[in-house]
Amino acid sequence: MSKKFLVILMILSVLSFIVFAALPSDPFTEASNLFQGPGKYGGTLYLVLGSEPQSWNYYGTLSSAAYTVDGQLFSPLVQANPITNEVEPALASSWDISSGGTEVIFHLRHVLWSDGVPFTADDVLFTFNDVVMDKNALGNEWDEYTIGGTPIKWVKINNYTVAALLPKPYGPFFTALEKSYVLPEHILANYLPQYNSKVTDPSYYNQAWTVNTSPDQIVGTGPYVLYKYIPGQEVILKRNPNFWEVDPYGNQLPYFNEVDFLIVKDPQTQLAMFQSGQISWLGIGASQFPYLKQKQLAGAPFSVYNLQSSGNATPHPFITFNFDDKNPNLKALFRNLQFREAMEYALDRNEIINEVYNGLANFTGDIPAVLPGNVFYDPEASSLARNFNLQAANGILDSLGLKMGPNGVRQFPDGQPVEFTLLTWNDSPTMSGIAVIYQKDLQKVGIKLNLQFLEFGVTVNTVIAGNFDACLFSWGDALDPAMRRPIWSPGYSLYVNHLSTMDSKTHTPLFDHMMWWEKIVYNDFAEGQAQMTLAERAQYYYQWEEIYATEIPYIFIAVPNTLVAVQNDIGNFFISNDQIAATTYTTYLK
Repeated sequence: MSKKFLVILMILSVLSFIVFAALPSDPFTEASNLFQGPGKYGGTLYLVLGSEPQSWNYYGTLSSAAYTVDGQLFSPLVQANPITNEVEPALASSWDISSGGTEVIFHLRHVLWSDGVPFTADDVLFTFNDVVMDKNALGNEWDEYTIGGTPIKWVKINNYTVAALLPKPYGPFFTALEKSYVLPEHILANYLPQYNSKVTDPSYYNQAWTVNTSPDQIVGTGPYVLYKYIPGQEVILKRNPNFWEVDPYGNQLPYFNEVDFLIVKDPQTQLAMFQSGQISWLGIGASQFPYLKQKQLAGAPFSVYNLQSSGNATPHPFITFNFDDKNPNLKALFRNLQFREAMEYALDRNEIINEVYNGLANFTGDIPAVLPGNVFYDPEASSLARNFNLQAANGILDSLGLKMGPNGVRQFPDGQPVEFTLLTWNDSPTMSGIAVIYQKDLQKVGIKLNLQFLEFGVTVNTVIAGNFDACLFSWGDALDPAMRRPIWSPGYSLYVNHLSTMDSKTHTPLFDHMMWWEKIVYNDFAEGQAQMTLAERAQYYYQWEEIYATEIPYIFIAVPNTLVAVQNDIGNFFISNDQIAATTYTTYLK
């Protein structure tokens, strides 16, 4: 091959690169605190999904795997800086807030959907007036955009300006917007009856964008687009040439050509694949941390990080009991506060932290998402937690008339054994380890605890359907409690321990079905969401935390540290202010 021909090839490759990395017309320059330097284009980022995605429809699914993928395909109006948590522009390039705080005007960025269609105000109105507020959509966010029973109304001013009209000032408004992705009206409108008269099923929207949908129909404004899904194997994304973000050096993001989510359910298989270099970075369990840290110190080509939880999207495990249990003995028992007190006394958190988490967790009586340092943290509530005390647990159970039987299992007054099943998922050493320890300690107080381990997706569906006695579960948390209202407030579909507090057909709260303290919690979340100042909001959330610590609808177990392993050939992956400064679109292959 001649030198002249080689030069021509080099020129062509440079030209093609320049076309590939052409700057967007209306870019947002990403914050410099996410970069150690400019990245390089090319390569594939390999990540893991621990379960199969059930859909690509962000508001039409409860699949955690789908949420992970969707986070790469779509964009919100505003976003949070991962290090500072400050609100930054996204699809909205700027905004103006009225003096009374009840009107916010958003000026939209001039960008294209991944199929080349312009993004406009119509997409914003479609998303927030119709999809987000559709109570029949599985992942709707109706509660987060309703204040005092009145929905936030979005109106179009022109093609690139919209106004959000709030019934009253709303403190967590921008926090809610950070996780609400805007969807394409021109693709999804036909799935809603107000746009398509042929739609008669009110839940028909949930059938949009199933995993069988052709990838070119999954249209977004995120850093990547869906390229291929192979069930049981992988989800492959390709770089979105229309993505609107650039790095501080003027280069269009993202750097990677592809993101390949490998579907690997078994944690040990994930670990082996990471060690062999098949996975770029991996969230790891406490049992894996010492082994990988030793490998790193011995010269392995990866690094392992141990960080305190920030409370943002960190899964904190809990145990809860079904107040609607089909067994009348168990239903009455689970609703008894003294029994729940005994069950917390029987939980040995120290053993769990040491044996299951290898000491890489802590417990200070924290309510999920409200850790020390959070403005909503209430130290008074933290002081109310019950420490491990089998003598106290036995004394309470004796006082309830649950006499010990000849086989060491307590009995109800009708002679039936005090026996129930704890449900959790089967592919988590952490959850199985907690379950086994709890089973052992409950045996010491005369409670027969059966363990049921199901596949993760099946476990989630079983729990949200209310088909369990007790469950060991976790939700990803948020720094602002308002963002988890459907989980922690009665009267919502994810308040899984007492689903009968919501009408399953109308999705409205049933106050007659609530206990006295649940009515207060419901009001705390309603008022805490509606106040504008942090101080006013905090008072309501303090009361919620203290009620939870006293009434124990959930027994919170521990706050695990954030543990991550990353290959050393991944650039712009670093620690800043105890936070991981890494995203799929700012990192690159060195």
